[in-house]
Amino acid sequence: MSGCSWIYDNHYCCEINEEEGSFDVFSDWHECPDADPAGMAYMFFPVSGGEPWRFDFPKKDGGPLMLPDGVFHVLSFNDDTSRVLFGSEGDYSKFYCYCRETGLYNGLLTAGPGEVIGAAVTEEGEKVMEAPDEMWGECVEWFSLEASGVELRRKEDDPEISYSDRILFIYPHLLTPRYSYVVSDIRNLSGVARMCASLSGMSPSLELATEEPSGEHVTLPLAAERSGDGEVSGSIYTFGPAADEDTAHKLTLYFWLVDGNKFKYEFDVSRQILEAPDKMDVILKVGGIELPESGPPAGDGAFDVTVDGWNTYIIDINS
Repeated sequence: MSGCSWIYDNHYCCEINEEEGSFDVFSDWHECPDADPAGMAYMFFPVSGGEPWRFDFPKKDGGPLMLPDGVFHVLSFNDDTSRVLFGSEGDYSKFYCYCRETGLYNGLLTAGPGEVIGAAVTEEGEKVMEAPDEMWGECVEWFSLEASGVELRRKEDDPEISYSDRILFIYPHLLTPRYSYVVSDIRNLSGVARMCASLSGMSPSLELATEEPSGEHVTLPLAAERSGDGEVSGSIYTFGPAADEDTAHKLTLYFWLVDGNKFKYEFDVSRQILEAPDKMDVILKVGGIELPESGPPAGDGAFDVTVDGWNTYIIDINS
């Protein structure tokens, strides 16, 4: 019997074979009470091999479904993402999510869907990738659906749990850490025409079975918005820092002045990321940028997005 993908909308949309058994999957959101995804996907990978079964439900609660009795690995995640792509979808242990390559300055608020602004590779050689959408989910390492009920083990070292009811409880939690930054004490911000930011040393992908970041380190573009007097801030969801703990993390601010001059300021935020008290909600705080006063507007108003011509300043926040 091969796997398949079904979309449920409060009714069964496929003819069900008699040997398949019904049960309920229910998502308990007590860990993320404010989460409100448009839909959830539940994937069942037969331990004995073969194609996985995928069921997509609207909204976030789950519902009744049909599946042949057997033993499975289970992955669940919200299916309403627009920037997240998936790889190795037929293999539970290798299933991962990732994002497309993009441009270094795609944090500019003028960037349109699919538009690439700036270099695809940084001067340090890191690829530039889109940041993921907010994702929630859970994996169940071992799930046995039987005529008398279910047995499961959420993690490899967890004890087995049995239920006499044919029901699978999923406890979604945040999969994509949120990274926010605040840059304070910025002088002459009024002369800025455009600005954005980037964060280096981040992971390009996430393995869903282990919830571990994977792949070589990349740079993520971020938006930059005025959030106060002499202050700029922004935030993104990520797959977390690169798996290599020795990777440096650099927060870079890019400013295009009204007169056409370009300035970028680099901050090493590696220590802040390493020592963040909440790894799923990292807040980076830097400051002390003194932009020059801008001259009169230059040219036809077009702005230069090449990697050349930047006035670069490295600000040491650890001294």
